[in-house]
Amino acid sequence: MNWQLIQNSLMTSVASTALAVAFGFVVALFLAGLNSRCRTGWLGLCAVALCLPPFLVTNCWLHYLGHAGAWSGFIHGDIYSLGGTVWILALILWPITTFATLGAWQRVERAQLEADMAVRGFALMRGLLLPSARSALLISSVLTFVLALNNFAVPSILQVKVFPAEVWVEFNTTFNTLGALKTSWPMIVAPLLVIALLGKREIIWPRTESPVSSELFRSQLGVSLFRLSGVMAMLLVFLCVGLPLFQLASNSRTWEELPGALKAGQLSILNSAWLAAVSATLCVLPGFLGWRKSMGAILWLPFLIPGVLMGIVLIQLFNHSWCVAFYQSAGIVVLALSVRYLALGWNGTARALRAVDKELRDVATLEGAGWFQTFRHVEWPQIQGQVMATWYVLFLLCLWDVESIVLVVPPGGETVALRIFNLLHYGHNAQVNSLCFALLAIAAVPLLAWQIIRWCGIKFVKIKSPALPLLIFFGAMIFFAGCSAQKKADDTSMHSKIFSSVEVIGSRGVGVGQFNKPRSVAVDGGDNLYVVDMTGRVQKFSPDGEFQLLWQMPQTDLGKPKGMGRDADGNVIVIEPHYQRINTFSREGNLLTQWGERGAETGRLIMPRAIAMDSHGDYFIPEYTVVDRVQKFSGKTHEFLQLIGKSGTGTGEFNRPEGIGIDSKDNLYVADSCNHRIQVFASDGHFVRSYGKPGTGLGEMSYPYDVRADKSGLQFVCEFENSRIQVFDADGKPVEIIGGPGYAPGMFNNPYAIALDSKGNLYVADSQNHRVQKLIRRKEMALL
Repeated sequence: MNWQLIQNSLMTSVASTALAVAFGFVVALFLAGLNSRCRTGWLGLCAVALCLPPFLVTNCWLHYLGHAGAWSGFIHGDIYSLGGTVWILALILWPITTFATLGAWQRVERAQLEADMAVRGFALMRGLLLPSARSALLISSVLTFVLALNNFAVPSILQVKVFPAEVWVEFNTTFNTLGALKTSWPMIVAPLLVIALLGKREIIWPRTESPVSSELFRSQLGVSLFRLSGVMAMLLVFLCVGLPLFQLASNSRTWEELPGALKAGQLSILNSAWLAAVSATLCVLPGFLGWRKSMGAILWLPFLIPGVLMGIVLIQLFNHSWCVAFYQSAGIVVLALSVRYLALGWNGTARALRAVDKELRDVATLEGAGWFQTFRHVEWPQIQGQVMATWYVLFLLCLWDVESIVLVVPPGGETVALRIFNLLHYGHNAQVNSLCFALLAIAAVPLLAWQIIRWCGIKFVKIKSPALPLLIFFGAMIFFAGCSAQKKADDTSMHSKIFSSVEVIGSRGVGVGQFNKPRSVAVDGGDNLYVVDMTGRVQKFSPDGEFQLLWQMPQTDLGKPKGMGRDADGNVIVIEPHYQRINTFSREGNLLTQWGERGAETGRLIMPRAIAMDSHGDYFIPEYTVVDRVQKFSGKTHEFLQLIGKSGTGTGEFNRPEGIGIDSKDNLYVADSCNHRIQVFASDGHFVRSYGKPGTGLGEMSYPYDVRADKSGLQFVCEFENSRIQVFDADGKPVEIIGGPGYAPGMFNNPYAIALDSKGNLYVADSQNHRVQKLIRRKEMALL
């Protein structure tokens, strides 16, 4: 039993709930005193606050209060803390209390307020408002507590150890399903208790109209208290909606990087849009079919538990040879999202259908109308507003869902939300702003389309049979889920000018010779292969791919090692970014040297990501987060020698430099990942040229994570999001594209790093496929 984990989780959930309920109650006071028109606008703002992506709000506060944040000089506090997590969760969840409390107060009769006109202000709150909202406050408190307890994205980004984040780490690191489920028991018990306690309670949603006039409510509440609640409501909405949107729009780098982010993220943008649309539709459809029946309360469980648990369950159910085609397709993502939000869709659609005028339905039946004619002419005109609103809320939830799909995303199936999460997990980056803007733009598309239809007076095509739209819908879903052609699993040949075939080394697992998301590869002086993965292990393989030995990095609590190379003696270098350390190991795994000190000053390190050695034995190390730069150190004394670049998008500037390579002339190649290009520098650090631009075509790149140059001058670029290797000649002109999203040999799923051996064979850390692939050099292309 991890009592520290239980304590952190309970403290975070209780404090977040208390703060969110207080915030929501104050806003409800203010909204109850507004006229119907103003109340409608404020209810919309509350809905925006609740539906805003959690990582957008988190990104905002990282910008202002993170390491080297804009406000960190005069506001002392670490956002990477339990307190920071509580603050952000409260800003996200308070509208639940506002909606529930305002709905309860709208049942208060005018006579109750006029019974004693002397009961005003705090006496009114104590004597009438609190008692009438007691049930609503209980429901909202319990629901907020569970959602805070099971929130995954915010604690994970802020590196706070709570149950959802630890379950993800437990499974993501060791594939220990039993251990992850044991850790997750509070996150299952709490939702079950909520379902048992609140299953039969009715939640009253607020309306724009109320039986009590706003003037009477303001009069009894008191001008001072009403104005105070109004000021607090405005401040709260500014902090959780206005400030994030202002930070997004006011940062000039957002607009500088937006075109490149859109171009490089075409696939993820398309994935986000259609996956959210299809999943939201699948959640709504069951409500049409089963609205007469009471929805089982247990269907709320997938919504209330962390999505990572559902991901683990789906892996156990579908990660088998008999259904590998489905598991490696977008169908697994659609299934995860549909199961997660089914209860919301069913409930929203069923409520709308139950509210249809029964007399009109009976008239249609007497006139001989069939069920589809009745639906089309009687029911749909009455329910379309509520159903479309339900669909849109589901669309938003699916659009920025991370936790439900982070463990099951297939090759080529990455969404914008996942890309943002991966970037934010290691700290604020201007690229996140651009991607958040892209995500909000996707969210606005259905609203814009609906408005265009209304403005133009477009009427939907009359469909005589319900079978046609269903066939079109499911046909489109099948097309998207399996439209990409895959190589056969046993085909090891390659369509490449440089490489003839491919060998697969390792498989998914935590055993000897197995990998969990390999992040870096290197070869020693004898062409032996070294691989480091998410378990924090370094494994050694012979040039033929035979396992030889392994060793465990001693510290992994703050983060796992990433970045490998070799020194002048052929020993292996392993980088620990979160510890700001550079380690050199012998070929037998013995630690020889260890150096590095945290700091943004020259000579110190902030999140080092890779290492390369020139012909003089000196090291070049790229870094990012607080700084974006490359530093040169002496290979013998580890003293600082030179600084190359700074943060930016211009020539010689970097935006998350990830990988680095050096050719035979000591030219330096830097994988400038968020600028989607490779920058080349001379041995003295002066800029030479750059190549690549955002996109998916030949010569274009999407988040290059590593680069290597061979003796002939060919350069190999590992593209993370495009899931491929691209080859360029000595002048930086594109030669060919190798691979693409997939799980067959020669195909990749978010490759992280590459390495060349003495014969020109290329090793690829095929991260999400949990393996290393060795691309065998053609004999006629062999290096001298």
